[in-house]
Amino acid sequence: MKLMKIIGVMVAVVMLCCAGTLAAEDKIVKEQDTGKFVVVRLHYIGQITPEVLKVAPGTTVIWMNGSKETLELQFEGKQVTMACKSPVHFVVDEKGSFMSDRIPEGSVASLCFVEKGTFDYTVTQETPLQDPTAAPKVSKGKLIVE
Repeated sequence: MKLMKIIGVMVAVVMLCCAGTLAAEDKIVKEQDTGKFVVVRLHYIGQITPEVLKVAPGTTVIWMNGSKETLELQFEGKQVTMACKSPVHFVVDEKGSFMSDRIPEGSVASLCFVEKGTFDYTVTQETPLQDPTAAPKVSKGKLIVE
């Protein structure tokens, strides 16, 4: 009987400890056809290739940082609030939307899109260390999920 109480208390502690992580995990859809992917290149000159991209739900978009600086990607307007599988270099902000963290030079960020819609985004290139007074380069892209 004492063992059952101990097990009950342990289960309660684990549930309380994990409660904070459930919010982010609720944003990930586990059952989805995720066999498709598309690569978007982020160039040093600020160009995004392709600038406008159409994909089907369940497609993973991989952004390749080909610039010489760290980048950040931010959705504008319609926000991405659900994704499938494990996003790379993306976090859920306080409003429940996905946004990138810092994407280092030569790295990739990826997000599998579940929701249909048009997602406008900006890519901001950090100011180069050689010229800290330079304005950051900002590029715009569009992702259409239909």
